[in-house]
Amino acid sequence: MTAWGWPSPTRAWYVAGLLCLIAALSYLDRYIIALLADPIIRDMGIDATAIGLLIGLGFGLLYALSGVPVAYLIDRGTRVRIVGIGVIVWSLSTVASGFAPNFEILLMTRAGVAIGEAVLVPATVSLVADLFPPEKRALPIGLFMAVSTLMASGAFLIGAYAFELATSLSPDLGLSPWRLTLVIVGVPGLVLGPLWLITVAEPDRVEEPGQADQTSLAAALAYLRRHWRFYLPFYLSFGVSALASYSFIAWTATMLTRSYGQSVAAAGAIFGLVGVIAAAIAAFFWPAISAWVLKRDRAELAVLALAVGLGIGHAAVTAFPLARDIDGAIAIIAVATFGYGAAGGLAVLIIQHIAPPRMRAKITALYVLVGNLVGLTCGPALSAWMSDTVFTGNDALRQSLSMLALVMLPLTVGLVLFAMTAHRRVAADEGR
Repeated sequence: MTAWGWPSPTRAWYVAGLLCLIAALSYLDRYIIALLADPIIRDMGIDATAIGLLIGLGFGLLYALSGVPVAYLIDRGTRVRIVGIGVIVWSLSTVASGFAPNFEILLMTRAGVAIGEAVLVPATVSLVADLFPPEKRALPIGLFMAVSTLMASGAFLIGAYAFELATSLSPDLGLSPWRLTLVIVGVPGLVLGPLWLITVAEPDRVEEPGQADQTSLAAALAYLRRHWRFYLPFYLSFGVSALASYSFIAWTATMLTRSYGQSVAAAGAIFGLVGVIAAAIAAFFWPAISAWVLKRDRAELAVLALAVGLGIGHAAVTAFPLARDIDGAIAIIAVATFGYGAAGGLAVLIIQHIAPPRMRAKITALYVLVGNLVGLTCGPALSAWMSDTVFTGNDALRQSLSMLALVMLPLTVGLVLFAMTAHRRVAADEGR
């Protein structure tokens, strides 16, 4: 331990780096189902709505609902052990998904992935707070969220290579390519989870000067009641925005196969490669904006930047029907990914700047809860249902994604601006 109780920089950065690697793996296991949608539909005799429910109810609902009780344990328990168990649980569940004999069992295995992954974001926020002094936390948190932003697309790129490998091995191993792909992407976590448990020690909880006991749920609820004018629209904006953004992530690769005639592997590679490049730019741009304004204690400007970014993302997806060829679709994917990257690049940094130190895990978990309970649970299922019932033909998915983004654009921007106004008033009242 160094002065003031902070761990050594080498130890702190090892843990932060391993958390980033675990985050990358979690997004691969989370989004691989979206890439494999059409093969699963053909093999199991289901429709796009069922896949939307698999992504939503099978993952999103439990992921969202598990976050708050898990965050309570994280704020009071052994975080390293909780993370390690979570990695092993979701990895085993991903492997088991490859052997699911029917849709119902597949739904259950995806629930296991959700419960395991629910530990990661709130645990990371809590661990970073005890590994780094306050003035050095923005970089590790920014890198963690950058990985999340990159892997929202990168999962499809890695998944495309895994699917190609599975396709070549499938005849010898007797598993269909989509099943073998799930096994391939699930196995690394069974190595990474034990490595984490063996090599990472639980850091001491560092109480900052003047910090009162903030670990109880009652204290967090009292804080949220005092600041509801900011947090209510702030949280709701993520739920509303995620209806469109999660639909974009879940269905764009499949849309490329249906509207633009791409193969499963090619669609994953296109969406993944273009998305990774755009997400990399976003991962540097949006946190840089956040750091610049937060250093000047102007959190309301970071919230404004969030509104701009999410607005850009929704506007780009709305324009999908205007893309008549794959080049146009690629341009839209790039702009949308850059805009949606503001959510990962700004939101957690804003919460970390505003929320009391020992409430960060719970406050972050509530943000994850609302975004996923509304967006991930309902968004992919809603856009799939629209493509099955409201629109027809090979362009049905493209039209449903566009319509959903068009509706969510003014709602998202309006809610974020309400939150910005509320924070500005509170800051003025407190003389900041």
